[in-house]
Amino acid sequence: MARSSTFVDVAVIGAGPYGLSLAAHLRRRAVEHRIFGEPMGPWKTNMPPGMLLKSYPWATSLSDPDSEFDLKRFCAERALPYHDELMPLPLSRFVDYGEAFQSRYVPAVERKSLIGLEPGAGFLRATFDDGETVEARRVVVSVGMSPFKRLPPEAALLPDDLCSHSSEYGSLDGLEGREVVVVGSGSSASDLAALIHERGIAVSLVARRPKLPFADGPRHRSWLSRAIAPMSGIGHGWTLATCAKYPQLIQHLSKDLRIRLANHRALGPLGGAFVRDRVVGKIPALLGQEIRHVATHNGKVMLDLVDACGAERWMKADHVIFATGYKIDISRLRFLNPALLQRLQLIDGAPELSPHYESTVPGLHFIGPAAANSFGPVCRFVCGTDHSARHLARHLSAVLARYRPALQLRPLDRTVLP
Repeated sequence: MARSSTFVDVAVIGAGPYGLSLAAHLRRRAVEHRIFGEPMGPWKTNMPPGMLLKSYPWATSLSDPDSEFDLKRFCAERALPYHDELMPLPLSRFVDYGEAFQSRYVPAVERKSLIGLEPGAGFLRATFDDGETVEARRVVVSVGMSPFKRLPPEAALLPDDLCSHSSEYGSLDGLEGREVVVVGSGSSASDLAALIHERGIAVSLVARRPKLPFADGPRHRSWLSRAIAPMSGIGHGWTLATCAKYPQLIQHLSKDLRIRLANHRALGPLGGAFVRDRVVGKIPALLGQEIRHVATHNGKVMLDLVDACGAERWMKADHVIFATGYKIDISRLRFLNPALLQRLQLIDGAPELSPHYESTVPGLHFIGPAAANSFGPVCRFVCGTDHSARHLARHLSAVLARYRPALQLRPLDRTVLP
């Protein structure tokens, strides 16, 4: 049974790194808000246990108002090993850090899912899976990458029990006793293949690239190399360093240039530096191969592969995992009302955003990866939480101030003397 509507100034949809960071800043500024979602949800349920993050630990902190609770401090408080660059960051530790951040800065997360968002008269109406309807002056969508998985056309020819996307793991228990093929050459492919192999499951890699690319391992860099190619939280080089530090400048570039920066070639597909030795020489890899056709036979997947010279080969497996990345396509957010969706101006599937992360639907904002085509590639990384949280919290605080009731001053009561 539906419950009566409630009203709030700001509704934050999603409780991952971007949503939690924004809510922490809104709370500091006393902006009325509610945040909805499972804290660190996709990190807990859509990534396999044992995975290592590709980003440097020093660049993998959420944003709090005083910049005091970064990953390094979290590890120090719990006597956990940490190094800015020389140690990989396990997924489990990052999830623990995110949940500790949530407990400290965003205690009132509401664990429910948005199922409908539609425009109202001066507000947006959000309907949740428990029947509650919330009317909000501003809605900030922070849903991460999970809704935007990209599958090749060949996947449509296979039943669900024979193929999946890398974003669906999670537990690897369902792969026990099966012969698995992982398709892809990026971090998702190499991470999954390594973890599957280390569980004793037969696994092979298939990729179009002639060589599996991996990030460079940590090493000492001279002052000259740092000057030529400075390091940032998203990679080396002046272009990426500028994108990481000044996303507000990227927003003023042409659409075509922003799209190219958001998909910078240096960002991938690229395996993590600490995974190379767990994959190369240990897992069979068929490289430089295109999938020309797929079929099923006796409950198995048959892959028809062809190389650059036109040579063909067949390969069979019990299950195929497509680690084929993500592509932002706002139309895939099922909670968006069709009328609202039609009012969104898009850039290659992503929303066109103002300098305040606001879409062409007044009051509807997007942060995180969906903002990358407007603010650059830093939005695809955890280190991008700082700019969006600080800027948007400051902007919303100023904009919403006009709705706050003015302080009513009354004259002092006269004291009657006897």
